Amino acid sequence: MNRSNQRYALVICIALAIGIVCQPVAWAAPAGNPAAVDSTQPGQGPADSTQENPPNPTLKLSPIAALRKFEPAMDEEYTLGAGDEISLQYPGRPELASKNVIGPDGRITLPLAGPIKIADLTREAAGKQIADALSAYYTNLTATVQVEKYGSNHVTVLGNVKNPGMVSFDQTPTLLEVLSKGGIENRPDGNVPEQCVVYRGDQVFWVDLQELLVSGSPLADMRLRRNDVIFVPALSTRTVTIMGQVQHPGEVALKHDSSIATVLGEAGGVSDAAGNNPELQIVHRTKGDKTQYVRLNDLLKPNGGMEVSLYPGDIIYVPKSGIAKVGFVMQQLAPFLSMGSFAALAVH
Repeated sequence: MNRSNQRYALVICIALAIGIVCQPVAWAAPAGNPAAVDSTQPGQGPADSTQENPPNPTLKLSPIAALRKFEPAMDEEYTLGAGDEISLQYPGRPELASKNVIGPDGRITLPLAGPIKIADLTREAAGKQIADALSAYYTNLTATVQVEKYGSNHVTVLGNVKNPGMVSFDQTPTLLEVLSKGGIENRPDGNVPEQCVVYRGDQVFWVDLQELLVSGSPLADMRLRRNDVIFVPALSTRTVTIMGQVQHPGEVALKHDSSIATVLGEAGGVSDAAGNNPELQIVHRTKGDKTQYVRLNDLLKPNGGMEVSLYPGDIIYVPKSGIAKVGFVMQQLAPFLSMGSFAALAVH
């Protein structure tokens, strides 16, 4: 083979080699669609789409919106329950009229038909149930149900009230009615609790009652459902403790609008031993005893000072002027940080 033929053969070999190498590249990214890639390739395509575009976070209802959703509808129809006294009327058949009490099993017993379950039914649905049960013995029979006494329409109030127990109603019960009939204990801030808890089946809902009253929200007197349980926590479960250089150290009730400034005011104010601008130490029990340091002057600025959230069980310490904040202060707080009573106060 001459030199010219050798060069020609070399060119052919190089061209074939380039074609073999480029062929899979052209398949992985076809012409005219450079973004199209094999979804099985790691780090590319749909396999990583969830990392680049994570799903939207779940939206949470605001406390007011959640409370509205928790409240039964105004026009919600009453359903019969155990203990209700009812009268049954049969148009055109007055001899069949009777009065019955719904038993604990939700049933009434009628001649011929025997036991019939009508609990958790509306009046209209209960009437149809009764008529259907008697249809084998009477033709074209209709039944109407009237509630004579709402024996099942009750809620239970517990906790810091004078008269704990069951409260019965002849209409839809409301929160303030239940609390007033239960007899709320006298409190420094009036006779309405700061908060209460509503238990409904497996649902638990905290109601910031005073905040709703101050804002004028009708949800303060929210409608309740039969068998709801209302718990009024003791005043001591919503307190903070203030220690150190104040006039009256001790527990201070935590209100919906409490701030460090108002808590200091209720403790009689800072004493002279604290100096002009003490650095307050706030131990947040519900946050793992996390300590926050705040200068008093930063809280009392005329144009609106620093805002610090307080939680039940928090400890506020006002040190003496010139004392180092780490050693001495933690030494003073140590007995309180280990007290079991404060662990109870942290339960919200």
